[in-house]
Amino acid sequence: MKPTYYQTIDDSSVKMMSCDSKVGILATEDESGYPHLSFLSSIQALDEQSLTFGQFSAGLSKRFILDKPRVGFLVLSADKRYLTGNATYTHSANTGKEFDLYNNKPLFRYNSYMGFYRIFYLNLERITAMRPLPMGAIALGAILSRIKSLFVQKSQKNALPLVGRQLFSQLDSLKFLCYYDASGEAILLPVVQATSAGSDRITLSGIPFGRELRQIPEGAKTSILCLNLKMESVLVKGRYHGGILEIERVYNSMPPKMEYIYPRSEHISPISDF
Repeated sequence: MKPTYYQTIDDSSVKMMSCDSKVGILATEDESGYPHLSFLSSIQALDEQSLTFGQFSAGLSKRFILDKPRVGFLVLSADKRYLTGNATYTHSANTGKEFDLYNNKPLFRYNSYMGFYRIFYLNLERITAMRPLPMGAIALGAILSRIKSLFVQKSQKNALPLVGRQLFSQLDSLKFLCYYDASGEAILLPVVQATSAGSDRITLSGIPFGRELRQIPEGAKTSILCLNLKMESVLVKGRYHGGILEIERVYNSMPPKMEYIYPRSEHISPISDF
């Protein structure tokens, strides 16, 4: 069913988003027009019409948001309820009330080497109400995705390394898909049923969210972020074709070295400065 969007964040959503144990996903647009998904547990509501998140590592999303400030987001609670929405980045600050509040959170208060050093502010465009994850349907969908993967495996490019394939195959790993709709808005979906099919493809069954997945245009630039409870993660980007993502790029989204790992540049620059 197509979600209903609202222009303000209700009290129950504000409370859920203030919890540190949630999973937050931010979707920015990369230099090639693909969604770039980042895990941001710090995203929360500042008030009913604005959001904030804190930065403690330098990933690509912080650079992309400066060039293209319209973003998408998804927040998943510990009790498996989620909401999605869209917002526009307005400014950032490295001092002030929110800066102090973030750095006084229990996880960061006494952590001198990994505190938040910048706070980003966003104006809300739209947001859904919280919805429960359909866990029964997800379990069935995961089985069907694995069966489907047996028939469409492809490993000619060896794009996704073994550790990435293992991460996608874990039954308790979380996956989130994003694409841009006809109006250019980032659409995010939880796709826990997704699994790897060889090293070059990700497969998804239409259970759950079959109607939503059918809304993805043929050949759309699409990304899927996969992460587990150990905060191991990998991001794949490619073209979507009827339940199959053909991988074109793979991004290691784990600190300390966040970078593209496929394709790798084979160009070696000579040392000219000693």
